[in-house]
Amino acid sequence: MQNTKTKHVLQWHIIHRCNLRCSHCYQEDYGAELPFSALSDLFEQYLRFCRKFGFKGHINFTGGEPLLSEHLFPLLDLCDVNGVTFGILTNGTLLSSDIAAKLGRYKGLSFVQVSIDGTEKTHDSVRGKGNFKKAFDGLKCAHDAGIRTMAAFTCHKRNYKELRDVIRIVRKNKIDRFWADRLIPMGSSREDVLSTEEYRSVIRLLTKEHSRKCLFSNTDVHLNRSLQFLEGGSCYYQCAAGKSLLTLLADGTLLPCRRLPIPIGSCLESDMSELYGNSDLIRELQEQVIPEECAACKHAVLCRGGAKCLTYAVTGDFRGKDINCYCKY
Repeated sequence: MQNTKTKHVLQWHIIHRCNLRCSHCYQEDYGAELPFSALSDLFEQYLRFCRKFGFKGHINFTGGEPLLSEHLFPLLDLCDVNGVTFGILTNGTLLSSDIAAKLGRYKGLSFVQVSIDGTEKTHDSVRGKGNFKKAFDGLKCAHDAGIRTMAAFTCHKRNYKELRDVIRIVRKNKIDRFWADRLIPMGSSREDVLSTEEYRSVIRLLTKEHSRKCLFSNTDVHLNRSLQFLEGGSCYYQCAAGKSLLTLLADGTLLPCRRLPIPIGSCLESDMSELYGNSDLIRELQEQVIPEECAACKHAVLCRGGAKCLTYAVTGDFRGKDINCYCKY
């Protein structure tokens, strides 16, 4: 019988501690960390949440740096025992061949994703000298262990012109999937947000590379983020925050999305299902009301106004039109 449940993704920051200090990191607190007993309880909360609301659960484990957590592999054991698929979001610098081999034994592992911030000079300027090579060494270890690999690129004013070169490097390294999205400004990074014309150039290049066939590479240059349909792509991405996505921080705080940091409540104080079911914010996000500025747009029903997180970060209100939309209807 085919499983018709809607997939739900929990991005779980199991640890805020990290071995790097990246210049554009969203993290402000590096100390939050819970004992395994509390993490196990949170995992059980997520199982109950999925059963109650009819979801098929999937967890993306991240941090901080998740490979620093002594509790990561016990949590992955719980996933496999309970039939929950999962991914690992890491900076790649700690992903050795031994760790990759251990990860590769889990039947529920969907992928390992590593962030790449530009060519070597730019990446290392963000993450520290030598970390570009370590990131790709980690991806190679995952690939050699038979794990699906993904590289994620966050576009901003200082690196977006390197996108073509990064795609070339990713293809050369035989990464399974590459995708790119925009920087969401938090703290002092607002000056790095792409202008509309800059993001348009990104979408054009992604669309071209998505369609280009390479004899030496099977890398999927993916179009799956807000507005990336505007240059002829077929992906009408809708913001999943609060609908089929939640974020759980290492201190138990529940958010609609890491990039939409509006707290729903604490799962250490209330059950996840109660927080979700009683949240006015969640109800509003699930309605996905089309912004007034988009009402006349032929794409509005499929796009639903673009990236709520970027609009919120720049304007303080997630209900408006995506600040980089250049659609003329």
